[in-house]
Amino acid sequence: MADAGKIVVTPHFISSYYGLKKEGQLNKFRRQVLGSKRTIVTFSNSMEFKPYQGEIFFASATYNDKKEKSIPTPQWLYELGEKVNISKPSIPTVGFVGNSEYPSRLNSLILRYIKFSDSMVNWMAGNLSVNRNLNLGRRMLIAALVRKKIINELRKAKNLQTSVIERKGEFFSLPLEEKKRQRAEYIENIENNAYILAMRGDDNGCYQLLEVMSAGRIPVFIDTNRLLPELRGMKWEDFCVIVPFSEVHRIGDYIQAFHDKLSDEDFAEVCRKSRAAFEQLLPHNFVVRILEIIAKSTN
Repeated sequence: MADAGKIVVTPHFISSYYGLKKEGQLNKFRRQVLGSKRTIVTFSNSMEFKPYQGEIFFASATYNDKKEKSIPTPQWLYELGEKVNISKPSIPTVGFVGNSEYPSRLNSLILRYIKFSDSMVNWMAGNLSVNRNLNLGRRMLIAALVRKKIINELRKAKNLQTSVIERKGEFFSLPLEEKKRQRAEYIENIENNAYILAMRGDDNGCYQLLEVMSAGRIPVFIDTNRLLPELRGMKWEDFCVIVPFSEVHRIGDYIQAFHDKLSDEDFAEVCRKSRAAFEQLLPHNFVVRILEIIAKSTN
């Protein structure tokens, strides 16, 4: 510590330390840096986490809330590439492949015996205090309630052509061949549809959002009070159908209204903007924004 400068950067995502069961050492280190009157910069990735006072904290699970102290960053995973251009379909085609169930004996019992109202689910889905104070297991319950509701409402929309594949369980723990099969199925679903659902899971973030953008497709982003990374020269609404979670029962109307205002040329331009926004948010580009934020915060 004696040799450290005035800014100390935690070298890995917080999730890496938790995976190694070294969170106690990590938190001791963070407190030690702050106690030495230095600034610590931490990256949580998608973990729901509370920053310490004075910490510059970058996170992809964020909330549009006055209590939010984290700075929104993209969730980086894979680059799908613009493999297949797609023409504007006459009927909006909407795809989704992903978890809608998060198996847990306790959560199954809760869902069996407790009836959650729409207003209760709406409140839990985008509430900073609730999500930051619940452990992962209980947030999986929120994820199941939220995702089931969204998928059910999508299937009710008569004006859409939908392709939905629901899964349960942990993808990364699957055997290699099954993992490859499911991944190929996921990519094919994105390639074959103009619009792709992107929604929160067990945290208020979404890896799928960036992957959809990388393929030049139009995200249907279900907004659970999330604070998204800032874009330069464009807005999320330019290439993204944004549906407030409280309005998800009107998802078909939101997608149709977005679709109807686009000519064939406009549709192609929206797809291009989706890809351009992804490129702007890539690590080697977004790191410039991160450095600007750190510099401004420490001046």
